[in-house]
Amino acid sequence: MIQAPLHEAFGGTRSPGVPLLLSEVVAELADAASAQQIAGFGFALGQRLASRVRLDQVNGLDDLESQLNRLWSDLDLGRCRLHADDTALVVEHDPGLLPPDTLSPAARPFLLELVRGTFDACFRALGSAAAIHTSATWQDRIIEVRHGH
Repeated sequence: MIQAPLHEAFGGTRSPGVPLLLSEVVAELADAASAQQIAGFGFALGQRLASRVRLDQVNGLDDLESQLNRLWSDLDLGRCRLHADDTALVVEHDPGLLPPDTLSPAARPFLLELVRGTFDACFRALGSAAAIHTSATWQDRIIEVRHGH
């Protein structure tokens, strides 16, 4: 049993978990796949992750945000905020406070596409038309996803 002082000293410490694993997967993939193929894999993985989001409990953007943040929390991949502007649904995804050596520079495009794939799949499962485009860009430490025209 962990004694209170030891737990208090180390209880808040978390391993880099999934972000570190993603960096290592990308490093392995880079030996055999192009950057475009790796990004495509990230997008496809994001679409699979979307199947874990409880969309049956979504009645609006706040509900969707809450359900998606459960997924991101489980994966230690930060949190998101959703809102609508005049032309799109907008997501600001903060991948969290990752130490610089946790998410390699090569893994940033992979993570961007993983996040884009997850949101794209959720929006489409909720009825978004096929003609609507989902884009994603890094804005400093935030991934901005836009789903609109």
